[in-house]
Amino acid sequence: MLNGFKSPQTIALIGSTSEIGEAILKHLPLENLSTCYLAARNPQPSLQGVPSRTAFVPIKFEATDTQSHEDFVRQLFSHGDLDLAIIAIGVLGNDANLSAEANALLAMQVNYVAASYVMHLIAKKMVAQGHGRILVLSSFAQTRPRNDNFAYGSTKAGLDFMARGLNEKLRGTGVSVCVLRPGFVRTRMTQGMDEAPFSVNADDVGKIAASLIASKNSVGYAPSILKPLALIFSLLPPAVFRKISER
Repeated sequence: MLNGFKSPQTIALIGSTSEIGEAILKHLPLENLSTCYLAARNPQPSLQGVPSRTAFVPIKFEATDTQSHEDFVRQLFSHGDLDLAIIAIGVLGNDANLSAEANALLAMQVNYVAASYVMHLIAKKMVAQGHGRILVLSSFAQTRPRNDNFAYGSTKAGLDFMARGLNEKLRGTGVSVCVLRPGFVRTRMTQGMDEAPFSVNADDVGKIAASLIASKNSVGYAPSILKPLALIFSLLPPAVFRKISER
Protein backbone atom coordinates (compact mmCIF):
# COMPACT_ATOMS: atom_id res chain seq x y z
CA MET A 1 0.00 0.00 0.00
CA LEU A 2 0.99 3.66 -0.34
CA ASN A 3 2.79 4.83 2.76
CA GLY A 4 2.29 8.17 4.49
CA PHE A 5 4.55 9.87 1.97
CA LYS A 6 2.59 8.63 -1.04
CA SER A 7 5.46 6.40 -2.05
CA PRO A 8 4.24 3.24 -3.83
CA GLN A 9 5.35 -0.13 -2.57
CA THR A 10 4.16 -2.05 -5.62
CA ILE A 11 4.16 -0.85 -9.25
CA ALA A 12 3.23 -2.51 -12.52
CA LEU A 13 4.87 -1.11 -15.65
CA ILE A 14 2.83 -2.46 -18.54
CA GLY A 15 4.95 -1.90 -21.60
CA SER A 16 8.21 -2.21 -19.68
CA THR A 17 10.34 -1.90 -22.82
CA SER A 18 8.92 1.59 -23.38
CA GLU A 19 11.54 4.31 -22.88
CA ILE A 20 8.82 6.64 -21.65
CA GLY A 21 7.53 4.06 -19.17
CA GLU A 22 11.03 3.46 -17.85
CA ALA A 23 11.62 7.21 -17.51
CA ILE A 24 8.38 7.60 -15.56
CA LEU A 25 9.38 4.86 -13.17
CA LYS A 26 12.76 6.44 -12.48
CA HIS A 27 11.20 9.78 -11.53
CA LEU A 28 8.77 8.30 -9.01
CA PRO A 29 9.51 8.20 -5.26
CA LEU A 30 10.89 4.68 -5.05
CA GLU A 31 12.38 4.61 -1.56
CA ASN A 32 9.69 2.20 -0.38
CA LEU A 33 9.27 0.20 -3.57
CA SER A 34 9.32 -3.51 -2.78
CA THR A 35 7.90 -5.10 -5.95
CA CYS A 36 7.92 -3.96 -9.57
CA TYR A 37 6.13 -5.96 -12.24
CA LEU A 38 7.67 -5.59 -15.70
CA ALA A 39 5.19 -6.58 -18.38
CA ALA A 40 5.94 -6.83 -22.10
CA ARG A 41 6.07 -9.32 -24.95
CA ASN A 42 9.69 -9.96 -23.99
CA PRO A 43 10.07 -8.38 -20.53
CA GLN A 44 13.50 -7.52 -19.24
CA PRO A 45 14.52 -9.06 -15.90
CA SER A 46 15.18 -5.72 -14.18
CA LEU A 47 15.64 -1.98 -14.65
CA GLN A 48 18.51 0.30 -13.71
CA GLY A 49 17.94 3.29 -11.46
CA VAL A 50 15.59 1.39 -9.14
CA PRO A 51 16.51 0.52 -5.51
CA SER A 52 18.50 -2.70 -5.39
CA ARG A 53 16.18 -4.18 -2.76
CA THR A 54 13.28 -4.09 -5.24
CA ALA A 55 12.01 -7.47 -6.38
CA PHE A 56 11.42 -7.43 -10.13
CA VAL A 57 8.75 -9.74 -11.51
CA PRO A 58 8.89 -10.09 -15.31
CA ILE A 59 5.54 -11.09 -16.83
CA LYS A 60 4.89 -11.90 -20.46
CA PHE A 61 2.16 -9.69 -21.90
CA GLU A 62 0.79 -9.97 -25.43
CA ALA A 63 -1.38 -6.94 -26.17
CA THR A 64 -3.28 -8.53 -29.05
CA ASP A 65 -4.17 -11.67 -27.08
CA THR A 66 -7.13 -10.29 -25.12
CA GLN A 67 -8.13 -13.76 -23.89
CA SER A 68 -4.95 -13.83 -21.80
CA HIS A 69 -5.47 -10.43 -20.17
CA GLU A 70 -7.60 -11.53 -17.22
CA ASP A 71 -4.99 -14.06 -16.16
CA PHE A 72 -2.28 -11.46 -16.73
CA VAL A 73 -3.98 -8.98 -14.39
CA ARG A 74 -4.49 -11.69 -11.75
CA GLN A 75 -0.72 -12.14 -11.72
CA LEU A 76 -0.25 -8.44 -10.90
CA PHE A 77 -2.23 -8.93 -7.69
CA SER A 78 -0.97 -12.42 -6.84
CA HIS A 79 1.37 -11.18 -4.08
CA GLY A 80 -0.94 -8.57 -2.56
CA ASP A 81 -2.02 -5.02 -3.31
CA LEU A 82 -0.95 -3.07 -6.38
CA ASP A 83 -0.47 0.64 -5.68
CA LEU A 84 0.28 2.01 -9.13
CA ALA A 85 -0.17 0.76 -12.69
CA ILE A 86 1.49 2.53 -15.62
CA ILE A 87 -0.05 1.58 -18.96
CA ALA A 88 2.60 2.45 -21.53
CA ILE A 89 1.78 0.08 -24.40
CA GLY A 90 1.33 1.42 -27.91
CA VAL A 91 2.28 1.31 -31.58
CA LEU A 92 2.45 4.14 -34.09
CA GLY A 93 0.84 2.14 -36.87
CA ASN A 94 3.64 2.80 -39.35
CA ASP A 95 5.11 -0.66 -39.88
CA ALA A 96 6.52 -0.68 -43.41
CA ASN A 97 5.81 -4.41 -43.67
CA LEU A 98 2.07 -3.92 -43.20
CA SER A 99 -0.60 -2.29 -45.33
CA ALA A 100 -2.29 0.89 -44.16
CA GLU A 101 -5.34 -1.12 -43.20
CA ALA A 102 -3.33 -3.70 -41.27
CA ASN A 103 -1.42 -0.95 -39.47
CA ALA A 104 -4.69 0.71 -38.50
CA LEU A 105 -6.05 -2.58 -37.18
CA LEU A 106 -2.92 -3.24 -35.12
CA ALA A 107 -3.05 0.26 -33.66
CA MET A 108 -6.68 -0.24 -32.68
CA GLN A 109 -5.96 -3.61 -31.09
CA VAL A 110 -2.97 -2.42 -29.06
CA ASN A 111 -3.57 1.27 -28.33
CA TYR A 112 -7.29 1.12 -27.70
CA VAL A 113 -8.63 -2.39 -27.12
CA ALA A 114 -5.75 -3.84 -25.09
CA ALA A 115 -4.94 -0.68 -23.14
CA SER A 116 -8.60 0.00 -22.30
CA TYR A 117 -9.38 -3.59 -21.36
CA VAL A 118 -6.37 -3.98 -19.09
CA MET A 119 -7.13 -0.61 -17.51
CA HIS A 120 -10.66 -1.79 -16.66
CA LEU A 121 -9.43 -5.11 -15.25
CA ILE A 122 -6.82 -3.43 -13.06
CA ALA A 123 -9.30 -0.82 -11.85
CA LYS A 124 -11.74 -3.53 -10.77
CA LYS A 125 -9.03 -5.23 -8.70
CA MET A 126 -7.93 -1.92 -7.19
CA VAL A 127 -11.49 -1.08 -6.17
CA ALA A 128 -11.63 -4.40 -4.31
CA GLN A 129 -8.46 -3.51 -2.38
CA GLY A 130 -9.72 0.03 -1.73
CA HIS A 131 -6.97 2.11 -3.31
CA GLY A 132 -4.78 2.54 -6.37
CA ARG A 133 -3.77 4.89 -9.16
CA ILE A 134 -3.51 4.18 -12.87
CA LEU A 135 -1.53 6.28 -15.34
CA VAL A 136 -2.50 5.95 -19.00
CA LEU A 137 -0.27 7.24 -21.78
CA SER A 138 -2.45 9.01 -24.31
CA SER A 139 -1.10 11.46 -26.90
CA PHE A 140 -1.42 15.03 -28.08
CA ALA A 141 -2.39 13.42 -31.40
CA GLN A 142 -5.82 12.70 -29.93
CA THR A 143 -6.64 16.43 -30.00
CA ARG A 144 -7.76 16.53 -33.61
CA PRO A 145 -7.43 14.19 -36.61
CA ARG A 146 -4.72 14.87 -39.19
CA ASN A 147 -4.44 13.16 -42.55
CA ASP A 148 -1.02 11.70 -41.76
CA ASN A 149 -1.79 10.05 -38.40
CA PHE A 150 -5.55 9.91 -37.96
CA ALA A 151 -5.56 6.15 -37.30
CA TYR A 152 -3.05 6.47 -34.46
CA GLY A 153 -4.72 9.62 -33.15
CA SER A 154 -8.15 7.99 -33.13
CA THR A 155 -6.93 5.08 -31.00
CA LYS A 156 -5.44 7.47 -28.47
CA ALA A 157 -8.61 9.58 -28.52
CA GLY A 158 -10.66 6.50 -27.72
CA LEU A 159 -8.32 5.43 -24.93
CA ASP A 160 -8.24 8.97 -23.56
CA PHE A 161 -12.04 9.18 -23.49
CA MET A 162 -12.33 5.75 -21.88
CA ALA A 163 -9.77 6.59 -19.18
CA ARG A 164 -11.43 9.89 -18.28
CA GLY A 165 -14.83 8.26 -18.17
CA LEU A 166 -13.58 5.44 -15.98
CA ASN A 167 -11.97 7.96 -13.66
CA GLU A 168 -15.35 9.62 -13.18
CA LYS A 169 -17.00 6.27 -12.50
CA LEU A 170 -14.37 5.49 -9.86
CA ARG A 171 -15.01 8.62 -7.80
CA GLY A 172 -15.33 7.74 -4.13
CA THR A 173 -13.72 4.30 -4.46
CA GLY A 174 -10.16 5.28 -3.54
CA VAL A 175 -9.02 4.47 -7.07
CA SER A 176 -8.25 7.03 -9.78
CA VAL A 177 -7.04 7.20 -13.37
CA CYS A 178 -4.87 9.96 -14.81
CA VAL A 179 -4.09 10.58 -18.46
CA LEU A 180 -0.86 12.01 -19.87
CA ARG A 181 -0.85 13.50 -23.37
CA PRO A 182 2.73 13.76 -24.65
CA GLY A 183 3.61 15.45 -27.90
CA PHE A 184 6.48 14.20 -30.05
CA VAL A 185 8.92 12.28 -27.87
CA ARG A 186 12.43 11.35 -28.98
CA THR A 187 12.63 7.58 -28.52
CA ARG A 188 13.60 4.49 -30.47
CA MET A 189 10.02 4.34 -31.73
CA THR A 190 10.22 7.81 -33.33
CA GLN A 191 13.82 7.56 -34.54
CA GLY A 192 14.11 8.78 -38.12
CA MET A 193 10.84 10.71 -38.04
CA ASP A 194 10.64 14.46 -38.51
CA GLU A 195 10.34 16.16 -35.15
CA ALA A 196 7.31 18.27 -34.36
CA PRO A 197 7.47 21.61 -32.54
CA PHE A 198 7.95 21.31 -28.77
CA SER A 199 9.55 17.88 -29.05
CA VAL A 200 10.86 16.45 -25.77
CA ASN A 201 12.97 13.58 -24.50
CA ALA A 202 11.58 10.58 -22.61
CA ASP A 203 13.16 11.87 -19.41
CA ASP A 204 11.19 15.13 -19.71
CA VAL A 205 7.97 13.14 -20.00
CA GLY A 206 8.99 11.02 -17.03
CA LYS A 207 9.29 14.06 -14.78
CA ILE A 208 5.90 15.44 -15.82
CA ALA A 209 4.24 12.05 -15.45
CA ALA A 210 5.61 11.56 -11.95
CA SER A 211 4.24 14.96 -10.93
CA LEU A 212 0.85 14.11 -12.45
CA ILE A 213 0.68 10.80 -10.57
CA ALA A 214 1.45 12.54 -7.27
CA SER A 215 -1.15 15.25 -7.87
CA LYS A 216 -4.94 15.14 -7.79
CA ASN A 217 -5.13 16.10 -11.46
CA SER A 218 -6.58 13.70 -13.99
CA VAL A 219 -5.04 15.08 -17.21
CA GLY A 220 -1.56 16.34 -18.04
CA TYR A 221 0.46 17.40 -21.08
CA ALA A 222 4.13 16.93 -21.92
CA PRO A 223 5.37 19.58 -22.38
CA SER A 224 2.85 21.76 -20.58
CA ILE A 225 2.73 24.30 -23.45
CA LEU A 226 0.64 21.74 -25.34
CA LYS A 227 -2.34 22.33 -23.06
CA PRO A 228 -3.23 25.79 -24.43
CA LEU A 229 -2.23 24.65 -27.93
CA ALA A 230 -4.75 21.82 -27.72
CA LEU A 231 -7.51 24.33 -27.04
CA ILE A 232 -6.40 26.53 -29.93
CA PHE A 233 -6.15 23.58 -32.32
CA SER A 234 -9.64 22.38 -31.39
CA LEU A 235 -11.12 25.79 -32.28
CA LEU A 236 -9.36 26.39 -35.59
CA PRO A 237 -11.44 26.23 -38.78
CA PRO A 238 -10.75 23.01 -40.76
CA ALA A 239 -9.00 24.82 -43.61
CA VAL A 240 -6.64 26.63 -41.25
CA PHE A 241 -5.87 23.50 -39.24
CA ARG A 242 -5.22 21.61 -42.47
CA LYS A 243 -2.62 24.14 -43.59
CA ILE A 244 -0.86 24.05 -40.24
CA SER A 245 -0.83 20.26 -40.22
CA GLU A 246 0.72 20.07 -43.69
CA ARG A 247 3.73 22.16 -42.73
